[in-house]
Amino acid sequence: MKLHKKEIARRQIEIAAELFFDERDFLAVVTLAGAAEEILGSLLRREGEPAMIDHLVNLDKRQFGGRPFAVLNKEVNGIRNALKHANDPNEDTIEIEAGEAIAMLSRAVANYASLNSGEVTPIMIRVYEHLKVLHPDDAL
Repeated sequence: MKLHKKEIARRQIEIAAELFFDERDFLAVVTLAGAAEEILGSLLRREGEPAMIDHLVNLDKRQFGGRPFAVLNKEVNGIRNALKHANDPNEDTIEIEAGEAIAMLSRAVANYASLNSGEVTPIMIRVYEHLKVLHPDDAL
């Protein structure tokens, strides 16, 4: 089977979303969505477009003056990195919550939408609708 990276990421996002909505495995959601978010971010940058992480870096600059990337990266990618590395013995036991899963999933969906001219799949729309329920007063 030969697949384009965008198709791989789409499939990772859709499986992650299904797991999230079934409340089956937040660890798998973070891992799958995190992989998709990273792939799509690289594809966006190759097209000269910013990825979600770039938007978060810019937001951090506006809100906090621009903290070192290592600090921001620990905040936004800490759980994903803890799940794929075993360098820190303090991370041998990890707690994963629904909020971390939906955060990574929403970043992946945003990257997919940016790369795909706003076109998303029905389950990606469901992710966005879920975010609107979670954050009704925020401008999404």
